[in-house]
Amino acid sequence: MRRLALLALLAVGLSAPALAQVPTIDNANLEKAREIASSTQQILDADRQILQFTQKTLQAVTGDRSSQAQGSLAQMALGGGFSMSQAPSLGSVISGGALSFAGMGAGSQNIVSTLINGLQLVETITGLTSGQSHPVDAAYKNSVNVAATLSGLINSTQSAVQTRSQAFTQGGQQIGQAPDLKGSVDQNTQVQIQTGQTINELNGVVNNAAAAANQANLDRIAAESAAARAMRFTQ
Repeated sequence: MRRLALLALLAVGLSAPALAQVPTIDNANLEKAREIASSTQQILDADRQILQFTQKTLQAVTGDRSSQAQGSLAQMALGGGFSMSQAPSLGSVISGGALSFAGMGAGSQNIVSTLINGLQLVETITGLTSGQSHPVDAAYKNSVNVAATLSGLINSTQSAVQTRSQAFTQGGQQIGQAPDLKGSVDQNTQVQIQTGQTINELNGVVNNAAAAANQANLDRIAAESAAARAMRFTQ
């Protein structure tokens, strides 16, 4: 009997560890694990969206947008037509240089020729010939050349204004159509450059106006000099 009891106790002792390995389901732990998995998936989805937005933002502020900042936007100031930088030097004409129509519009020379021929201007004021010259004659010739140059510049500028107006209209139609921030910034930069060129054109016009006004002073000085020369007593 004792031997049987010991064998029974031994069997119970050997079977106890085996019973501890039987898997069990803890509903509370399982629910918590499911919540953690769901939260982790939401975090991964949010990170994926943030990455997509970051890439889109990077694309919107980097890269080449020259095609959006060119075209009619780059033609607004000059319009592909006449520019004051192409105009002949009025100062050179005033100082006795040859009359030049380089850089002017195609019709400017015809307008100047018609102007001069229509006024039937004389060659000299004093009528001196055979290579003889007088300060008044030089001043008169320079005045004619200045008037002719200004007439050509006015004609060329009027044509350029029309072309420039069309370019501004076409360029304005592009504003607001940039697909991203970089394109909008580059377009704004181009507009600022065109504004600077337009101001530079205005400066050229003002400079020519000042040079033309100075010609009147030169004519007045030449006339006073001629009057003083005529009144000088000589034997």
